[in-house]
Amino acid sequence: MSEEKNSDEKNSPPPAATPVAVAPKPPKKLQPRVAPKPEVAAEVVAKAPAVKKPSKLDETKARNKKALAEALAKAQAVQIVPPSGTPSLTDLPKAAKPAKPVKPKKIKLVRHSFSMPETEYAQIALLKKRIADFGGKARRSELVRAGIAALAAMDNVELTALMARIERIKPGRPAK
Repeated sequence: MSEEKNSDEKNSPPPAATPVAVAPKPPKKLQPRVAPKPEVAAEVVAKAPAVKKPSKLDETKARNKKALAEALAKAQAVQIVPPSGTPSLTDLPKAAKPAKPVKPKKIKLVRHSFSMPETEYAQIALLKKRIADFGGKARRSELVRAGIAALAAMDNVELTALMARIERIKPGRPAK
């Protein structure tokens, strides 16, 4: 036991020797620990600098710009020398540009409802079937328009005679 006391006394400073006011130690500066980078990764980073990948739109723009520049260079490189016996292009009168085909103006469609007897309405289905038997297609509105065209092609006497045979119906919606 006495040896244990001696070892404790050796490790601890004597009570009279300790100063009363001990100055605090300054705190240690903290430094982050960094894992060492392998050499292979350092070479890859050095070879390929971080480049933002262009978007598809940017790639398309660059491709188009390059193609236009190449076409312009080719066009500027071509030099046509006119034969000496023929007049040059500047001497010829300017020819008129070929006329563009005129687009037909869009026809405004009109929606309108009308009444007809059931027997005449059934004739539309029969006419559609007759047209289909010969390999054609027709809609109701097309059949009505064809009928109007046929009426318009008639002379006044035929048209008046045909209209006299048509039964007059009361205008407006039928009562329920």
